[in-house]
Amino acid sequence: MYLDTPEGQPDDKVAWGSDVFAQMLRRFGFKYVSLNPGASYRGLHDSIVNHLGNRNPGMLLCLHEDHAVGIAHGYAKATDEPMAAIVHSNVGLMHGHMAIFNAFCDRKPLFLVGATGPMDSHQRRPWIDWIHTSSDQAGIVRDIIKFDVQPTSPEGIVDGMTRANISTRTQPCAPVYVVLDAGLGESSLENTPVFPDMARYQAPAAPRALEADLKKAVEMIKAAKRPMIMCGRSTRSQVSWDNRVKLAEAIGACVVSDLKNGAAFPTDHPAHVIEPFNQPAQSQREVIAESDLIIALEWIDMAGAICPPKGGVDVKAKVISVTMDHHLHNGAHMVYQAVSPADVLISACPEAFVADLLAHFSGKKAPWRAAIRKEFTPSTDSSRIRMQDVAKSLRAQFPDPDKVTLAGVARQWPCDLWPLRSPMAYMGKDGGGGIGSGPSISIGIALACADLERPCVAILGDGDFMMGGHAVYTAVKHKIPLMIVINNNQSYFNDELHQENIARRRNRVVGNRWIGQSISGPNIDISKFVESQGAVGIGPVKTLAELDAAMKKGAEVLASGGVCLIDVHIPPGAERGHGSTGLRNT
Repeated sequence: MYLDTPEGQPDDKVAWGSDVFAQMLRRFGFKYVSLNPGASYRGLHDSIVNHLGNRNPGMLLCLHEDHAVGIAHGYAKATDEPMAAIVHSNVGLMHGHMAIFNAFCDRKPLFLVGATGPMDSHQRRPWIDWIHTSSDQAGIVRDIIKFDVQPTSPEGIVDGMTRANISTRTQPCAPVYVVLDAGLGESSLENTPVFPDMARYQAPAAPRALEADLKKAVEMIKAAKRPMIMCGRSTRSQVSWDNRVKLAEAIGACVVSDLKNGAAFPTDHPAHVIEPFNQPAQSQREVIAESDLIIALEWIDMAGAICPPKGGVDVKAKVISVTMDHHLHNGAHMVYQAVSPADVLISACPEAFVADLLAHFSGKKAPWRAAIRKEFTPSTDSSRIRMQDVAKSLRAQFPDPDKVTLAGVARQWPCDLWPLRSPMAYMGKDGGGGIGSGPSISIGIALACADLERPCVAILGDGDFMMGGHAVYTAVKHKIPLMIVINNNQSYFNDELHQENIARRRNRVVGNRWIGQSISGPNIDISKFVESQGAVGIGPVKTLAELDAAMKKGAEVLASGGVCLIDVHIPPGAERGHGSTGLRNT
């Protein structure tokens, strides 16, 4: 990990409004701040460099505000802690809007800093300060953040930032936004404000279940014959991971998890009965429907999983739903999903709920049904690479693949070939379906993994990567080790399937589905693209004969602390080797 070192010694005197702001970032414990530079916060930029010495936090230079926010989002996914990111005035905020939405949907903490031109009109430079000044800048994103504040005094900076820091760390988590008035930031201080003892301004402990709700849940579990635990959003805590395993074993439950969230339960455990999924298919719904009690732990879209689609399977089980997500619901975006039935709705932290349940259950019981495991047959066509071939070849390159963190995976990643055995095994998807976020989120995850000395690998789609691929520059510049494998089908193929469905429904020509979707003619040389940013580019890899050597080289670059990308061409329909498309749902 590399941070630029300023010349000379830091000026340790708190003399400017922006120095107060910088001091608060340090006192919150932020090691890094990702940013794309802008004049609206030039005072704060100077304070971080010449007052703090570009340490705690140190700057990560990004080529786009979307990347700055995405990196902070990825860091939070891997650490459960917020990271700071800075955007430039209203225009930078609009650039970062999609990444903020992703973090909001993903329920991750994020301390976002912005700036506005001087609120005092007499301090504004002609033209540019006027178009970069907003009367209510946070209004641009208020429906996808948890709290915002624009301080008007040095003391107000201390108070507002402290409140924002508590807010983003309080469950359920979400981004917060603090706006610095450029005029205030560049004003000299008459008096230094009193900085608080941060030990007295901490986020509250996550709420626990009421005793009556806990008692009712225990009674329902004891009465159940076929309990099912649905593991949704979870922390990266090993203790909480172990508790979920203990609970499943104690009550003889079967378990399901999904790929929208980070790893929540060992996927090769006998209780984990089906592979993690994005959205439950008919066969997965049938397994869920066998249960007589569902314990849902922050499951995303419960109604989508247990309510019958048209002509689908109805789930008759009783439901204990443990979630705090309703605290973030608003009318602006429908991220709250359909209303789901619950016989007991518990507004508490799932990790705390599971820990409390364990006081009532012990021992081990076998799960009430056998797990369904996929069988993968060797390829008979050496000219085609399948996703299972990628998984097998990649896994073979690491002495201990269970110590590898997967920052992202393709939609049909074969978890039976690469089981997820720890909370750091896999970090989940982007949250809001904002395509183009994969590279920056992966870099944020890799940043956290570098501190933990864990290798980090991201499996990304070509469409996703090419929207945000210049985020790689930040990883190279700051020496953040990362290996990216591109699932390159040279198309927005998921949308080809949508167009095919529409054409069939309207009795039109199906063969035209590629128009406006195919990323070819010209073909993009993704390896050369990352080489231009200083990374190692490998490929395109088009045959099985080339795959192992490419993966070996990539793993060597990663082990040496470098950044590399392997462009693997996987023909549409070959992502799994048993007919499914395996593509990201956009």
